[in-house]
Amino acid sequence: MKKQRSIVTQTVMRVSGVFITAIILLTIVFTIFIGRYMRDNILRSKEEQLVTVADTLDSRLKSMEEPFVTLAGYTPAVRLLRGHYKLYSAEWMQAIRSVDTFLTNINLFSDYITDVLFIQPDSTVVYSMNDILRSGYDYVNADWFQEAIANKTFVRYASPHGRDHMYENKGPYRTVTAFFPVYQSDLLIGFILMECDLSKLTDFFSAQQMSDSGFLILDEDNRMILDYKNGRSWSDQVEEEFLDSLKEGDCGATQNDQSVYIAKKLSNRWTMVSENSLAIIVQPIVQLLTVAALLMAVVLIFLVLISAYNSHLIKRPFNALIQRIVSYDGSRSTDISGFEHAPQELAVIRSRFEEMADHMNDLINDVYVAKLKQKEAELEALTNQINPHFLYNVFQLIQAKAVLSDNLEIEEMIQALSRMMRYTMERKRESVSLKEELEYTDDYLMFYKKRFTQMFTYEISCDPELYGCRTCKFVLQPVVENCFKHALKNRTGGVIAIRVWKEEKDILILVRDNGCGMGKEALEALRCRLNGQAEAGGIGIINTNSRLRLTYGEEYGITIDSRESEYTEVTLRIPYETV
Repeated sequence: MKKQRSIVTQTVMRVSGVFITAIILLTIVFTIFIGRYMRDNILRSKEEQLVTVADTLDSRLKSMEEPFVTLAGYTPAVRLLRGHYKLYSAEWMQAIRSVDTFLTNINLFSDYITDVLFIQPDSTVVYSMNDILRSGYDYVNADWFQEAIANKTFVRYASPHGRDHMYENKGPYRTVTAFFPVYQSDLLIGFILMECDLSKLTDFFSAQQMSDSGFLILDEDNRMILDYKNGRSWSDQVEEEFLDSLKEGDCGATQNDQSVYIAKKLSNRWTMVSENSLAIIVQPIVQLLTVAALLMAVVLIFLVLISAYNSHLIKRPFNALIQRIVSYDGSRSTDISGFEHAPQELAVIRSRFEEMADHMNDLINDVYVAKLKQKEAELEALTNQINPHFLYNVFQLIQAKAVLSDNLEIEEMIQALSRMMRYTMERKRESVSLKEELEYTDDYLMFYKKRFTQMFTYEISCDPELYGCRTCKFVLQPVVENCFKHALKNRTGGVIAIRVWKEEKDILILVRDNGCGMGKEALEALRCRLNGQAEAGGIGIINTNSRLRLTYGEEYGITIDSRESEYTEVTLRIPYETV
């Protein structure tokens, strides 16, 4: 036989299991929540960093627009572009000095502008601020210049495009060109071109915390303009669809298997990208999971030890009581060691057991004496018992005498009484056919009719197909008896009707009388007693209802309807069960 665990062990294990499961679930939920929070916080910090850098760069690029506009309307600059002055004339020299003075007074040009050119539509250079860019270069017809012309930005920007437009060994090599077409009366008179030093334009990058990330600057075609950190694996790892989906000022994020990219679109259609290793996100979360796992392991070990200790403490009084019960030998109550700190419920059980032990010997003697008396009573009953066959033989003898005397009424009554006695004395059968129950009720009513000829008439109607249905024994007799006791007492002209029919899967038996009926209060009180909401009081119909419900279930039994001075209807519902 399989050994059963004690209730204490099961309870402690179940409670501990619930706590352990709750702790594991809480730890998992907490870790997921904190992990997401840390990831979002890290990405948010990186995004804020990128926005700060991008806004600073965008602000510097936008600051170049005002000098362009001012120069485009500055008279000496316009006259130089239109070739108004003769080369090297006094007026030409004066215009050159005026433009030099204008540019020198703007701090912007001393910061990150390496050279400024005034270019006529035929690529003739009419002004150069520092002579770093070649004056004989065909700017207007250069591929990079024509590509930049197609841009829709206010100031056209050309990405780094080699050094063929610069003098050898002069100026920085990492430069980007910005130019602005100048119109007068809708006529293009030339271009103002500025060469920007990217190293100075982006010198503020070094002030950012970029130990684990860096910045990329891409042009409008997503080609790299500047890589702040050399040696990174930038190529086509960021999908162009993602970059092209960004609008001016938008900021978004994407990732691949190794890096997370955060991008922001600048006003000149350039894109600034922050490339961050996944390690900066995964590593803190892994550390958090490690700490959470260690903490959870410590808590679980602590819970297991506490559960084992508590189980041992709780089981001591249980084991003591079990040992007392198992070793009980019929002796009187005794003290049990280890029961000093037993729970109240266990103490009550022990107290009742000891009381039982105190009375056990007396009960054994009483039972022994009672059994002896029962045996004597059974012997006496057997001695005085009348054999049922003797009664049947007597009824047959009386019936024979009635036949010889030609007294058919007595013969009929003897036959009915014989059937009723046989039906009553068959104690072994608790379930009978509906036909047998109706025949017994018919004999019962016949005797009442013989005795009280003017009191009532009766009728029994039942479909013969239902005769084979099973029912409890003696369920109709108490109902019919109530008709005589209460409804038809001291009356004449009464009618008792018994009708049987099938309704779906049930059999309904209706007993109706036209007697005195019941008032609403009396009817409600009787219904309460039928439903067990009040004391039964020993009425046969209530006992019959209890028998039906115990046998077939709560949905079966007796229902009563009545109206004072008119009628009473008692309906018995039983299941349709055939023999």
